[in-house]
Amino acid sequence: MSRVELFYLAYAGVTAAVIAIALVFGRAPERLSATIFAAATIISQVASRLIPYNQLGSALLLIDGIMSFGLLYLALRYGYLWLALLMLATAGYFSVHAFYLAMAIPPDRIFVIASNFVTGIALLSLTIGVWTSRHRKDEWR
Repeated sequence: MSRVELFYLAYAGVTAAVIAIALVFGRAPERLSATIFAAATIISQVASRLIPYNQLGSALLLIDGIMSFGLLYLALRYGYLWLALLMLATAGYFSVHAFYLAMAIPPDRIFVIASNFVTGIALLSLTIGVWTSRHRKDEWR
């Protein structure tokens, strides 16, 4: 197994762990954010296997846009700071994705690094959300 495959395997494991922790220990905003993030991840993976490569960019951008609207709703509904960080990360990724699509640039190493960095920020913000949620729960006991 190559180093790249090991990296992506570890990355998938961390993603699954953060989503599982948010679903189990989080309150409504954390659970809904994790559900939206997981759904977008799964749908993107399925789309990348079913849609021809030349049409994949538009499909993934649409999935990212739908995910962004779901997260925007949550940010406006609940107004937590970690949701704002999650929205900024999503907006950054959406911008990079739209730029590559509009300029007809095939995904390269910079795109992959930006995508992984933004996903890392999103996972970090979701982790912060779960941590603050748990802290607020303990505060009232």
